[in-house]
Amino acid sequence: MFTRRLFIALALAAGLVAPAAAQSFPVTVEHVYGTTTIPAAPKRVVSVGMHEQDFLYALGIAPVGVKEWWGDHPYATWPWAEAARQAVGAEPEVMDTDGVNLEWVLAQDPDLIIAIYVTMDEARYAELSKIAPTIVTPAGYQPWGAPWQAELAIIDQATAGNTDKSDAIIAGFDARYAAARAEFPQLAGKTGTNIYVREEGGFTVWSQDDLASKFLIDLGLAFPPELQALAQADNRIDISEENMRLLDMDVAIWPIEDAATGEQAKVEAMPLYQNLDLAKEGRSLWLDDGKGLAYAAMSWQTPLSLGYLLDILPPALAAAVDGNVSTEVVVPQAE
Repeated sequence: MFTRRLFIALALAAGLVAPAAAQSFPVTVEHVYGTTTIPAAPKRVVSVGMHEQDFLYALGIAPVGVKEWWGDHPYATWPWAEAARQAVGAEPEVMDTDGVNLEWVLAQDPDLIIAIYVTMDEARYAELSKIAPTIVTPAGYQPWGAPWQAELAIIDQATAGNTDKSDAIIAGFDARYAAARAEFPQLAGKTGTNIYVREEGGFTVWSQDDLASKFLIDLGLAFPPELQALAQADNRIDISEENMRLLDMDVAIWPIEDAATGEQAKVEAMPLYQNLDLAKEGRSLWLDDGKGLAYAAMSWQTPLSLGYLLDILPPALAAAVDGNVSTEVVVPQAE
């Protein structure tokens, strides 16, 4: 149900149920490797990035080709984006390979290539540009580091010739974040972030510059400064089990990819975890729907996955901050 609500909101914002803004082509966009000019409104858009199909659906665009990240869902589309995919009638071909297969891209006969959320050096960008105009990371950001708003805006500019749709979607999310902060003021300034359990032992946290961390900050949480001081150049923060005290924050979010791994039970059995105020006061939020949907949504960081998370997380976060959360929060499946 929340997926349908989200799609209706995005549709209204993006112009899917209203006259589209006037197109302005040719259009030139700036990115980390210079500029790209799109001579006319593209009709065959191919995404070779991990999550760009969500951005295209949100903008009312049906790509002809997309890349599989993980999940093995039809058309490489996760449940939170399925309604938006169907609404634009998209049935894209799927590139299910590591990296970027140039022959596959060429076979799709694209007139625009989106290659933002993917490893993309300048040489590969030049190769793709020989096939069709190619859009990479927006200017001013490091690869993998552009906020979703900047990514949405550059895709909108490249496909519509303006940023009217993306501006409306971003404004809608700003309002939703503000509403969540107003409804749950107890989140303001509380320390908290996502914690991932490593198979080899210990934990990984991503810095305050990570997109998933920024999502929680937008809800009012503060990134733990003691952890931020440990951030590596790639935003990664590795914590050993012996240093678990560093995880004793006001609320910890534990996204679980696969319930069968028993990550929650493993962590809760650790004596050092049991000694944390976090554990004693019930302030761990376990995101587990049995199928890794919430985990994936936190990783995807798109207008569609974030809309899904905004529907389910704020009240659960507030309960955890208040120490009223159960040991596990079961997240419902998208419809």
